[in-house]
Amino acid sequence: MKKQVLSAIAFLIVFCFLIELRAEPIPEDVNQCIAYIVKPENSEAKPIGTAFFIGYNYPEQANKYYIFLVTAKHVLFDDTGIQHPRLLVRMNDKFTGHARDYDIINPRNWFFHENTTAVDIAVQPVLPKDAKFLYIASKDFITEQVLTNRKIGIGDEVFYSGLLSYHSGQDKIAPVVRFGKLALITNEITVDGKFYNFIDAGNIPGHSGAPVFLWASPARESNALVAGSRIFGLYGVVSGVIEYSKELKLVMPKQTGQSMIPVDARSGGITAIVPVKYLVEILEGSRTKTAIGLIKK
Repeated sequence: MKKQVLSAIAFLIVFCFLIELRAEPIPEDVNQCIAYIVKPENSEAKPIGTAFFIGYNYPEQANKYYIFLVTAKHVLFDDTGIQHPRLLVRMNDKFTGHARDYDIINPRNWFFHENTTAVDIAVQPVLPKDAKFLYIASKDFITEQVLTNRKIGIGDEVFYSGLLSYHSGQDKIAPVVRFGKLALITNEITVDGKFYNFIDAGNIPGHSGAPVFLWASPARESNALVAGSRIFGLYGVVSGVIEYSKELKLVMPKQTGQSMIPVDARSGGITAIVPVKYLVEILEGSRTKTAIGLIKK
C-alpha cells in the first residue's frame, strides 16, 4: 500500500512538472520586434500584413549589426501582381508609446531571393530613429546546423506573432500570437515552385510576413524530463495558408427525430512558412551587401 501511495505521488509530481513546462510563457520582448505593413487608402491607412526587424552580423563587420525590415514578398503586391507604390510601417512611437505610421519604406530598396518566384521573403535595410522596437539578432537564427545539433524535428513546438486585422491595437500595436508544431520539414520545391516548410497552426489574412519562432522543449528524447529553458530562435517567415479545396460534408447515417447539429464546413488548411536559411541567402547576396556598403560598386 505504501509503495502504491509513493507511486501515485511520483506520478502527480511528474504530471505537474509537465503542465508547468508546457505552460511556459514566451519571451516578453518578442512582440517588440513586430511591425505592420500599412497601405494608405484615401483618408485612412489599412494594415495589410506583418513585418519584423532583424539585426544581421556580417563577418566583414564583426562588431556591428545591420538592421533590416523583413516581410513576405507577396505583401508588397496587389492581387494583380502590381507592386504597391507606397507603403508605411506601423510601430509604437519611442516617446509617446502610441501607434504611429512611419513613411520609411523605399519601394525600390526591397531585396528578394535570386530565385524570386520560389522564396516569399522581402528585405529592406531601415533604421527607424524615433520608434520603439527591438530586433532579432542573427545569432538567434535557427540554422540547419542548429536543427541538426539540437535534433529539432516534426512535432517540435513553434509560435508566430502577427497582425490580427479584427483588432490590431488602437493605442498601441497589439500582435496576436499563434501556436503550433512543425508538421513537414523539407528542402524540396513544392509542385507550384515554392520553398516551404509547414506548421500545424492557424492562419488568417494579415499573418503573412510574421516571424516564426522555434519554441521547443529541452527534452530531446521521448519520455525524457529535462529542466531548463526552451530552445528558442527565428525559424522562418509566414507565407500563407494552404487550403484544402473541398468543403467538409455532413453525412447523416439514418433519419432521426433529433435536430441537425451545425457543422463548420469551412476548408481546413496548414500554414506554409519560408525557412530562415533563405532569408540568410538574401542577406548574404551581392545586391544586399552592395547596398549596405560591404561590397564596393
